[in-house]
Amino acid sequence: MRYFFILLLLANIAFFVWSKRISPVVKTEFTVVDEGVEKLALIAEVEPNKPATTSEVTINSDVQQLCYSAGPFDVEANVHAARETLDAVVLKTNIRKITTTQEAGYWVYLPALSSRTEALKKGRELAAAFVKDYYVVTSGDNENSISLGLYRESFNADNRIAELSKKGFKVSKEIRIEQWPEFWLDFSITESQIDTLPDLKVNYPDISQNEVICKSN
Repeated sequence: MRYFFILLLLANIAFFVWSKRISPVVKTEFTVVDEGVEKLALIAEVEPNKPATTSEVTINSDVQQLCYSAGPFDVEANVHAARETLDAVVLKTNIRKITTTQEAGYWVYLPALSSRTEALKKGRELAAAFVKDYYVVTSGDNENSISLGLYRESFNADNRIAELSKKGFKVSKEIRIEQWPEFWLDFSITESQIDTLPDLKVNYPDISQNEVICKSN
């Protein structure tokens, strides 16, 4: 009886092994939960020659610019304040500093003497001739010369020269040149920004604002 049971057990084991070998493997197919969801694609599965679809935009490439220049500002702090006012509503801004030169009058003088002693001696001669408003220059580029007055108008300087010439003094006249910095604010805008452009002349009535030719970058 025991041998029969063992033989039956071996027969069942053999039948199980045989049925597994000849039975096809059932494949389970997975589907997405929601319809319409696209399949994920691995990087290796993407076509290598397919161009990217991201568009690249060049700033101001198709924008028609209008350019202006405002100034002159005689105080540097004012031009920086005006720039801060415009920065939020224009395309770009730039501050330019230039040096302005202008004739500021005429200097009447006796050319420099050979020494301080000679200059003081000439000063005493002027005093003896009842010449007023003079002084001896004691330092700088015009040391030992004698200044006889600064005049805004040319005819006033010429009258002074004529007066001194009658008293026997050979004097000279020189144009005085003054230089000072000026600041200009250049900026560019689009036509759509014109309506939002602040009026700088409200705070800086002495400046002008003019349209200029835009410089190429």
